[in-house]
Amino acid sequence: MKLLISSSHDPYWNLATEEYLLKNSTEDYLFIYVNKPCVVVGKHQIAQKEINAPFIVSNKILVARRLSGGGTVYHDEGNLNFSFIQSIALSESVSYKSITEPMFLYLKQLVPEIYLSERNDILLKGNKISGSAMHIYKNRVLAHATLLIDCNLDNLSFSLKANKDRFFDKSIASNRSSVMNLSEASPRISVGYVIEYFYSKGILEAASITLPEETITPILDLVRTKYATEDWIFGYSPKYIYHNQIFNNNTYFSYKLEVIRGTIQQVIIESEDSLTDDILLKLKTLQGQKHNIYALGQKLIANTTHNFNRILYESLF
Repeated sequence: MKLLISSSHDPYWNLATEEYLLKNSTEDYLFIYVNKPCVVVGKHQIAQKEINAPFIVSNKILVARRLSGGGTVYHDEGNLNFSFIQSIALSESVSYKSITEPMFLYLKQLVPEIYLSERNDILLKGNKISGSAMHIYKNRVLAHATLLIDCNLDNLSFSLKANKDRFFDKSIASNRSSVMNLSEASPRISVGYVIEYFYSKGILEAASITLPEETITPILDLVRTKYATEDWIFGYSPKYIYHNQIFNNNTYFSYKLEVIRGTIQQVIIESEDSLTDDILLKLKTLQGQKHNIYALGQKLIANTTHNFNRILYESLF
């Protein structure tokens, strides 16, 4: 198995690299990377439902979608990501245990208190420090896991504090777990320390490879056409109904948005007779717009000081 350590902290680049190596290579890889602050949703989730949009925007935290299923996770420079990308026999059974157990055994030498849960999460004092996800493509498997080492747990908590009761849908929702950092077991532990520890124990090879020059352009194309696009991040999701209410001019009114592939197809407003024509018009102009924090930010608040625009924007997530 070849060791590849990413020189990039860009989540879109690292996720695109995983897909490229999965689908365009026959080699086996251990791909290790650290992302800048971001929230990464599972392939079949509704991004809008999983994130705290106002916090994400105000703290310049990126939103990404990965190729594998499972729940939403938070990454930053204190989180280490391991991706095992390899060929498998067609008759072979691939399990989450096969992903997590080798890493667990290595880490247990460093922190004896950790243990595996029945769901194959790695736990410390009852709190999750690592979770995993998987995607199979033909006779290739991408199996990746996170490892919380010295992550900003406040940012993690606030980034994932979403208003899920506003959504009616059939998507796969995240199961929130209590988390903690591996560094809480010992103050000496950091991302760099764990990597050096793996080298010293012979767990990682003496030297990692670099990506061949001919792979750079196709990976960049995947970033540009897929991973960094709003259509993939917000549009690749099941249809849903979003509902909320607004207090304006001493009156509450409710509305619903029917959203398909990230686009608002229909706006349903209750008690229309209690609203002024200009507010009705603003609500109706949401139809056809992308239901995401960036597109609606440009639409409603980028170039206006209208108070209702901001109230409406803040109610949409």
